[in-house]
Amino acid sequence: MSSIADSLGGLVKSAGIVLAGTVMANVLGILAEIFIPRALDPAVYGRLGLAYGIVSAVSSLAILGIPNGVTRFLSEKESAHEETDVLQSGYAISLVGTVIAAAAIYLARFEIAALMDDPEVAPLLVVFVPYLLAFPIVKVSVGVLRAEERTTAATLAQRIGPRVFGLALVAALIAAGRPVVGAIGYWLSFSVVGALLALYAVRQHIDVGSLVARLPSHDTVRELWSFSWPLAAGTSLTIMLANVDIVMIGYFLDSASVGYYRSIQPLKQVIFFFSGSFAFLFMPLATKHYSQGDFAGLDALYTVTTKWIVALTFPAVLLFTLFSPDAIRLFFGTAYLPAAPALSVLIAGLFYRVFVGLNGDMVKAINRPRVEFYSAIAGVVVDIVLNAALIPLFGIVGAAFGTIVGYFVYNTIEVVAIYRAVGSYPFSAAAFKPLVPTTLVGVGVLALASQRTLGLFAIAGIGVLLYAAQLVSMILTRSFTETDLQLVEQFEARFDIDLSWLTTLIRSES
Repeated sequence: MSSIADSLGGLVKSAGIVLAGTVMANVLGILAEIFIPRALDPAVYGRLGLAYGIVSAVSSLAILGIPNGVTRFLSEKESAHEETDVLQSGYAISLVGTVIAAAAIYLARFEIAALMDDPEVAPLLVVFVPYLLAFPIVKVSVGVLRAEERTTAATLAQRIGPRVFGLALVAALIAAGRPVVGAIGYWLSFSVVGALLALYAVRQHIDVGSLVARLPSHDTVRELWSFSWPLAAGTSLTIMLANVDIVMIGYFLDSASVGYYRSIQPLKQVIFFFSGSFAFLFMPLATKHYSQGDFAGLDALYTVTTKWIVALTFPAVLLFTLFSPDAIRLFFGTAYLPAAPALSVLIAGLFYRVFVGLNGDMVKAINRPRVEFYSAIAGVVVDIVLNAALIPLFGIVGAAFGTIVGYFVYNTIEVVAIYRAVGSYPFSAAAFKPLVPTTLVGVGVLALASQRTLGLFAIAGIGVLLYAAQLVSMILTRSFTETDLQLVEQFEARFDIDLSWLTTLIRSES
């Protein structure tokens, strides 16, 4: 797959499948995350969220960046023997890392709880250890599915299956009067159920027995580790960047504040609906263009992907930024309204991560894994300093501000490094121009609705209006290009949908 047209074809098919799976998974996830805080006191919910956040953060660190290495190396390998060696090495390295991490959490559980000033966190850390042990299996297996471009299998294993099971489990246990057990079971299902499903999907094409029968190749282990260790270090820092705010809120404030801040985490995921959909296949495709020396194709892939992610994400960002109190009231009830200002700050600030495109995947595709490490160091340092200064003064809003500034530093360094390495950058006037009219529409709707309490249908209607405004803005600002036309035509062909009205508009405007 060398041409940009072929790459766009594969990308839109993958993005469509992952997007459908992401929307379904997040709807299920939001339902569960609505049930759980409504059934629990904010302090109890904060304690559970804190324990889960610590273990999930350690899990992402313990796999040592191996899943991304597995995806990249399998995208280049040609023989079945080489592929088996890569997979075997990936499982071996990441499993060793998670076993060591699980032992460390168990031994340090009381010290961690004391640091959080909550002794009840200690037993919860032990309860979440199975999540940690199953995590490398699901991530490495999904890394294989990414390299094989098996989008449907990966979506079912990583996104839909665990959440269907988890939602059913938490609903049943809440109905039975066991909401704490339900919350624990729901979060454990992400890893445990996902591992079982992903391992089954990989088993269909790879002889798992051969992975266990012999030791991995020393050369492959060294090659995979050489690529992955900077990612592991960078991932550890990135995880800190994503979770240090919750930990520092627990240190400076109380469990209720953690509960308020933890409640908005599912809602901020709206920012990554579309970027996550495109990301699944973006790195393997970008790797192929880079390996073939097709820098023009790589640049086109990067730019057009960023533009469409921005266009598809911005109306949702605007909705949750401007109408955060109504969103909080609708999803979690009035008890969690103190989290609304922090939600607005997080959603608006984290949109910059969308505006710079899939820069993290680009860094891996162009074989610059150390950039991830160095940029993450800068972001984490800024985040920790700002959190320490702002949380005591401004509470959870200060934590949100520190987080977005940390991400700004982190992503900006990566964008600069990508430009210096291959001359590509994600920014374009075509991506930026339509945002202005859409913002004006959103502010106007906010002014009209400011004295009203909005329900589900009103918020949904505003969302539809903002998406319509975004499409009209793209047309009025002449933001479509020939590459956009290729993308839409590939979408038509892949999903057998008639978008002739849109292609006609693009041709008339370009």
